[in-house]
Amino acid sequence: MKKLIIGLIFILAVNAFSYGQTVLIRPNVAIGYFSASDIRGLAFNYGVKVLLSSNDFQRYGILVDHLTIPGSNQVSYLRTGIMIEQILFGHFNTGIGTIGYINLAQTGQNTFGLYTHLGFEYNFTRRLNIVVSYQSDFIFRKHFSMYNAFLIGFGIQF
Repeated sequence: MKKLIIGLIFILAVNAFSYGQTVLIRPNVAIGYFSASDIRGLAFNYGVKVLLSSNDFQRYGILVDHLTIPGSNQVSYLRTGIMIEQILFGHFNTGIGTIGYINLAQTGQNTFGLYTHLGFEYNFTRRLNIVVSYQSDFIFRKHFSMYNAFLIGFGIQF
């Protein structure tokens, strides 16, 4: 798994440098609420986004982080996938992505889902931003059932 993540980041970085694009790294943490048919509770996630700038207001890249409910042995996911972002009105940050959820718990299966966020981005300098966002995850399971996670996140972008 570590080799896959390192490989994805390496391919993205080589692509960025070959086209002369700006690489943005955003470590982030979030806290919120997780809901499923049989599991409910406080959820946490932490991880990193590696983004490339298409222009001053559009970005694309990968998301790698860990989503978990403390005390639950059923919900612990390594989330990885691709996403796109757009900056609206200079400070509002919105994004969407397709994410693979790799189950780290002993029970359950690997699945996929949809990640969205809406946030506010404050620029200290050209290369240092603070991002506060509302994140939502829709994790699709078999038999047309779904997990939901709604989180408030905080990240630093450099």
